[in-house]
Amino acid sequence: MLNQLPVFWHRCAYLPSARSNQPKTLRLNLQLYFKLIIVSALGLCGSNQRPCHAGDNLWLDIARSSITTNELHSHASVLADDTLEGREAGSRGGRAAAKYILKSIESAELRPGNGESFTQKFHGRSQNLLAVLEGSNPDLRDEYIVVGAHYDHVGYGSRRNSFGPIGYIHNGADDNASGVATLLEVIDAITRSGHRPQRSILFAFWDGEEKGLLGSKHWLNNSTVPLDAVKLMINIDMVGRLTGGRIELMGSRTAPGLRRILSTTSLSEGTWVDFTWDLKDNSDHYPFYQRGIPCLCFHTGLHDDYHRPSDDIEKLNIEGMREVSNYLLEQLCDLADTEILPEFRSGSRGENPSSQRRIEAPLATIPSRLGFTWEYVDGESSQLLVQHVQRPASPDQPGLQSGDRILAVNGHPITNESLLPAAALQSESELVLTIERDGNELPEAITIPLQGQPVRLGLSWRGNEAEPDSVYITRVVPHSPAARAGIRLYDRIYSLDGQPITGQDDLFARVQSLLTSNTPRFHLEIESRGLVRSVEVSLELPTTESGDATL
Repeated sequence: MLNQLPVFWHRCAYLPSARSNQPKTLRLNLQLYFKLIIVSALGLCGSNQRPCHAGDNLWLDIARSSITTNELHSHASVLADDTLEGREAGSRGGRAAAKYILKSIESAELRPGNGESFTQKFHGRSQNLLAVLEGSNPDLRDEYIVVGAHYDHVGYGSRRNSFGPIGYIHNGADDNASGVATLLEVIDAITRSGHRPQRSILFAFWDGEEKGLLGSKHWLNNSTVPLDAVKLMINIDMVGRLTGGRIELMGSRTAPGLRRILSTTSLSEGTWVDFTWDLKDNSDHYPFYQRGIPCLCFHTGLHDDYHRPSDDIEKLNIEGMREVSNYLLEQLCDLADTEILPEFRSGSRGENPSSQRRIEAPLATIPSRLGFTWEYVDGESSQLLVQHVQRPASPDQPGLQSGDRILAVNGHPITNESLLPAAALQSESELVLTIERDGNELPEAITIPLQGQPVRLGLSWRGNEAEPDSVYITRVVPHSPAARAGIRLYDRIYSLDGQPITGQDDLFARVQSLLTSNTPRFHLEIESRGLVRSVEVSLELPTTESGDATL
């Protein structure tokens, strides 16, 4: 194995690309270099061994380092240049774009995806471009993930395909030079990293998308691999206008459990995934969906330049494209390495954003157990100023009055504004408040009755058939242990204390057991908008002088 290190290092060191005169920047530091030597020497990576997975991080670090904004910009600039005249399918500019893409995939050491050819011609001069990265696992290499991006656009525009003005070059920088550039960089990243996923990946650059999804439909009618071997289709269309960090991901409900596979611990700060239920007949994923093949579509949203001459290169968010590329790279290889990919879920056919709002509707808030409102007053001696008493005390039992100042709850001094509402939620039937009142020389203690039942955790959830082995949050009670842990509405729960859950009943039983045994704290694995994190839930009241009740 050691005598293979120079070759392996040569592949990973980002030497000048055959498709660019500009050398890649060498980004591997010495620590990563020595990791590479050690892992290679131990036989943990390599074509004859079980592939390294995204969780191992080494190959993924190498691959991510090869994705650069310079190359993304370079690819998109070529494809969105005026000289390609809008890349209309079958046109001179469209064929020029195809030649550029072919040069890139031929240099990536992929095998042709159509017999001995990288091209699949149709409708005269139109052509799909196909390349295969063969899987490393003999038991899975005959299964395929199809990953595609259309490279055609609308040329000079027409009344049928342009929002005007027509007669001008529509460069389609976002639609879909951005998707092609992203896919080219992901191909380059995987092949340079030395990683070989377990199942095979068919990379497709579709032609004729703007004329009715012609390229993807032609491939499905003349597939170069058996259709029953295609386990998933991923479409990259318009990913060049990342705004507010939002990556729109359609199709996560076309197979059960996809959302969990597509969640990650490594999103950059501010980047998030919108797992939308919207799935329309508007791009190359849809013909696969119609054939009952699970599909995903990466997108960053429509904009005012859509199908207009103003969709130009200078309006692309190149750094955003790099974020999408990094996320796509990790998810593609995780999907290709997953032992079993879920089958198509027919229930997705009747779902849309309206049904999402109905099904995921949150529960109503629970009423306060206290009969008054207050204002937190911070200072040398923090206190709560009683503003309005909604449930006056009975004549024979003195109670709170407006203007009273609460100094302590059950003997604990007020150090943060969550102490009172948290104690009111978790206490059995009453609270003892230490108050100051105008006209009284000394503080006094009064007992306040609580309404309703105590709330130990402050969390409600539901299960869903499209997301087995998880639940989603339908209510988080303010100031509860769940709220203090930072759990939010619509978050997903995947595990409790390191053990995966199997659904809503399983989680309920295990949480009940923890509450009954008075366990002071436990950990939940939470997914929020694509990002997975571990949170500690403390059932203890926030009585210390932290100044902040959030864990």
